Amino acid sequence: MSVLAHAGPAGAWAWAGLRLAPEPAIHRNGAHVGLPEAQRRREAADLEQVWLSRHWQPDGRAFELRYTTAPGSTVACTLLCRMPGPDGRTASAAALALRDALADCPRHVRAEPIEDVGELHTALVPFGQAPTRLAEVRKRLSWAWLQRQDVDFRLGVAVAPLVGEAVSWEPVWEALARAGAPTVAAVCLEPCAPPPELLSYLGYLAREYGRLCQPGLPNPVFTQYIPPDPFALRAAPLYHDALAALSGRAYRLRVSLAGAGDAVLPLAEQVAATLAPPTASPGAAVARAVAPHETADAWTNLTGMQRTWLDTTYRQEVPQPLGEWEKVLTDLVDLPQAAAAFRFPYEVPGRPPLFATPRRSAAPPEAGSAPAAGPDPYAPNF
Repeated sequence: MSVLAHAGPAGAWAWAGLRLAPEPAIHRNGAHVGLPEAQRRREAADLEQVWLSRHWQPDGRAFELRYTTAPGSTVACTLLCRMPGPDGRTASAAALALRDALADCPRHVRAEPIEDVGELHTALVPFGQAPTRLAEVRKRLSWAWLQRQDVDFRLGVAVAPLVGEAVSWEPVWEALARAGAPTVAAVCLEPCAPPPELLSYLGYLAREYGRLCQPGLPNPVFTQYIPPDPFALRAAPLYHDALAALSGRAYRLRVSLAGAGDAVLPLAEQVAATLAPPTASPGAAVARAVAPHETADAWTNLTGMQRTWLDTTYRQEVPQPLGEWEKVLTDLVDLPQAAAAFRFPYEVPGRPPLFATPRRSAAPPEAGSAPAAGPDPYAPNF
């Protein structure tokens, strides 16, 4: 048995997974001697972006990279996937098919299916109970009470985009290896086709903030102009860019960290700094410790690869609850942003290895699922 499943009255979910490690053989991984590191990183990121694009299908699937502390001051990486279905058998078959498709990783990554259900359960539920430290990395929200009266809403809220280029995750992995206590960093993506209603709402906000960037007239009698709204001047470009970026393929993003030690929040802050464009001031990504009353939901999100809204943690300091479309915008990213957050493990020649890598002489394992024992290999057991 190499799949975990849970069925209920509304349907079923199933999970499967792969062990990932950097491909150590230079003739396979593309890290040729003398290749500038920046170029190597760009080439690896381009391959990863192609991989993400190839598996974009808004059918309820989700896939998640999990980086965890491992013995010997190294990092272990797992790629988990989740699929829905009307029953456990259908969902399990879909999860296994997705796992086998995901195993066709970029050349700098070695993938190996997790066939043992106990190992899969440990990868999905890394702690016996919710750990003492939980944190989330989110896109930064900014807000202000609008000074203009000629608008249908008084509270302005804007969402900053994440970095959309190849970034190095090595400092994050190094910090994770030094965490000193069991720690997990998880990056979950769910392919999403933005519905017309969301794009219409985005267009409305882009037009309204664009209008508020221009001087206004209080009424036809008085000729004194109303100055542009200061917040609209900052928010209008963000909404115009978001409308252009999210009109095609998009992903719902969740970045979660959990552990028993004090390194969780600093590590989350380091991830946030990695995902923020260097020109953004303040940073476009923020780290937030999960509010105590939201711990159970945050733990369910992590162990089930879900994205239940955590209002206190996700809303940041916005003084009013967000609307449903605004909630979607807070974790919706385009392909370049998704690829920057969803970085596969890689190895830099000449540097100490960060990952628990198989023997360099070992041949890459064949991707695929082994036959499961038992009368019904797709029976829900999770």
